[in-house]
Amino acid sequence: MFTLDMKVRLHDTDAAGVLFFANYFKFAHDAYEQFMESIGFDFRHMIDKSSYLILIVNAKSNFHKPMYAGDIIKVAIKTEKIGHTSYVLSYEIFNGSGEITATIKTTHVAIDKKSHKPIALPEKLVEELKNISS
Repeated sequence: MFTLDMKVRLHDTDAAGVLFFANYFKFAHDAYEQFMESIGFDFRHMIDKSSYLILIVNAKSNFHKPMYAGDIIKVAIKTEKIGHTSYVLSYEIFNGSGEITATIKTTHVAIDKKSHKPIALPEKLVEELKNISS
C-alpha cells in the first residue's frame, strides 16, 4: 500500500466549505502521481521521451462522508489487478479520524505513442505494482 497525507484547501471546496465531489479524483490522482514518481515513472519524462503512455481509461468512485476545508486526509493506494497491458488501482480516502470518506477505482492501460495500441506494461512497473497489492 502507498499512502500520502494531504490537506483539503479552501479552493478544493464549494461555497459551503465542503470538498467538491470532483476533487476526490484530484486527490487520488495527486497520490497516484506521487506514487509513480517514487518508483521512477516521471510523467514529464514519459510524455516527452518514452515510446509509451499510461492512460486512465476508467474511473469510478463512491462517497461516504463529507470533508471540509482544513481537513487533513490520507489517501491509500493498492493494486487491485495487474494484467498484461493494464492494471487497476483502488484508493481509500480517510479523514483525520480514520474514517473512509471515499473509495475510488481507476483502470490504467499502457499504449504505444505512435500506434495508440495497447502494449505490455513495463516490467519495472509490474514489480512495483505487486509491492502495493491488496
